[in-house]
Amino acid sequence: MTVRERRQARSLLYRSAVLYAISTGLTSSTLVIYLIFGLSAPRIALGVALIKAAPNLAGLLRLVTPALIQRLGDRKRFCTGAYVLSGLVLLVLPLAAVPGWLPSASKSLLAVVLLWCAYHVLEYLGSVALWSWIGDLVPWRTRGRFLGRRERWMVAGQAAAMLVAGLFSYCWYEAFPKDDCPAMAWIAYAVPAGLGAFCLIASTAFLLRTPHPSPRQDAAVRTTLAALLAPFADRRFVRLLCFGCWFSFFNGVTQAAQEMYPIRVLEIALLTSLAMRMGTRVGQFAISPWMGRLADRFGNRRVMMACLPIVATGTLFFMAATPHEWAWVAGAWVVWIAYAGVNVCLPNLMLRLSPGPARTAYVAAYQTASGLSVAASILLGGLAADYLRHEAFILFGGSMVLDCQQWMFFFGWATRTMGVLLLLLVLEPAKEAEHPA
Repeated sequence: MTVRERRQARSLLYRSAVLYAISTGLTSSTLVIYLIFGLSAPRIALGVALIKAAPNLAGLLRLVTPALIQRLGDRKRFCTGAYVLSGLVLLVLPLAAVPGWLPSASKSLLAVVLLWCAYHVLEYLGSVALWSWIGDLVPWRTRGRFLGRRERWMVAGQAAAMLVAGLFSYCWYEAFPKDDCPAMAWIAYAVPAGLGAFCLIASTAFLLRTPHPSPRQDAAVRTTLAALLAPFADRRFVRLLCFGCWFSFFNGVTQAAQEMYPIRVLEIALLTSLAMRMGTRVGQFAISPWMGRLADRFGNRRVMMACLPIVATGTLFFMAATPHEWAWVAGAWVVWIAYAGVNVCLPNLMLRLSPGPARTAYVAAYQTASGLSVAASILLGGLAADYLRHEAFILFGGSMVLDCQQWMFFFGWATRTMGVLLLLLVLEPAKEAEHPA
């Protein structure tokens, strides 16, 4: 590919990323969780955990992505097809929450979870192909800057979409209050989800125009079981896998509590919740390109080691929040601006440690392992939030007494901070090398 073609490809990838981000902002897991709260189904905490975890459990199918790509011919065709199918599934999801459409609230909840899972599995399969594709399109010397700019446009799209979704739900409830029109409450969340589905499908228009530098290589890559499992025998890559699984697991263990606490205890409206998330996206918009430049200059690992301790403090703000002083939660969304460094550097490091011909298998292995880790932890966290909600936890010889959710927030801070020690063991290739020999 010529320099001009690479620049055109990067431009198309930016545009596709914006539409993809708008889709994820309109159909965030937060919006779906508010949707299922309207069902009044039993074991709602487990339902929240399933919304967060089930897609990652089914994401085990990512391991067979190289074999599926070989059958279809190339990554470009596979990626665009998977995204279109995931958008079509997302269009159907809001119907499962229509009052009376299914026999019971429990069955409606199950249908929402299954559709949400199918939507994500298709999206995950497409993303494996896309990341491998990006690894070929963008040279490693400038990949950090590319990922930083891409992250900037993605967080901008997400922020704008979250604001639109929040404002729409607020205006809908102003016009049709829940108490007066309970049968119409689901529409406040169904319309943003439908728009998000159309944006996801539209994002593939730019991917179809993006050049594919090595379609013949896709068909020639081996898809034997040994080739698919080769990343787990690569010592340098396994170190990154261990860090990724640790970070994902202890990120996920507090997810159910983080989603339910603002709704059930603090009683924060969707608009307020999305506004705080939007503030985080605005901060990430400002610093993401800077994170990419730092990664290209000093290395991905160093940037992440600076960001991780800051990110870890987020759960302490949840721990401090009460119904009378709920604004403490906003502090979490401020420090989570530092996630920009992780969001740019972690995929860049994954690509640096992935040999070119087998890159798709390496990307699939990393995303599968980390996805299963976060799924397992979210389910454990959801079960803990349900079954230990009346327990008290004593720390420091009785000087601190915490309820279940406060304990989970404290535990999340401690374990996430310890992830820095695992990151020290990850070996980043020298600047002159794309991947270890």
